[in-house]
Amino acid sequence: MRVKILEHELELANQLSAIEQLFMAIEEKLKDTGYAFTSLTVDGEKIETDYVLYLSQRIGEIKEIEVGVESFRTILAEIMASAEDYLGRARPEVEKLSAEFYQGPTEESWHKFTQLLEGLQWLLEVVTTLESYHPEKQNTPGWSGEFDEKIKQLQEALQNSDHVLLGDLLQYEISPLFSAIDKEIKELMKTEGYANDPN
Repeated sequence: MRVKILEHELELANQLSAIEQLFMAIEEKLKDTGYAFTSLTVDGEKIETDYVLYLSQRIGEIKEIEVGVESFRTILAEIMASAEDYLGRARPEVEKLSAEFYQGPTEESWHKFTQLLEGLQWLLEVVTTLESYHPEKQNTPGWSGEFDEKIKQLQEALQNSDHVLLGDLLQYEISPLFSAIDKEIKELMKTEGYANDPN
């Protein structure tokens, strides 16, 4: 089977052992290029998940694999745009949820709280990624540490069934943190030119 990685082409045998060779070649060819692996197009069909499973089920019949890549710059711009969108929607919901916990949480409140925890975990991943690619641009170092601390505080209040503390944490810790992160992302997008040219 023929494999295309950027401007490189190579031939691999149609054997299961070629799958590992493929991913080693991808890593080698993309190293220090400013590009990241995002997908495989196998005989014209784009695959974005479960690569090994897909390849192993069809290894004997594959003719061509084209490796999809995106620049780190594009990926970062997409991540920041997603985070900015999420924060814009989440901040008002955090305020409402805080009020619900002060009044006594309902089943719906707990559902929203679970979604918020998932959102916090995702934002922690986003912030960690941004810090790793732009450590010099972080006006307030340690966003990931701050997120981690807030998540622990929420979990502790949850374990103690302290609804008032949960309301306080949402209103006085999470909401301001969301605002600060949103401001930081907007500034980073502006100063790095991501807002104008995501490529």
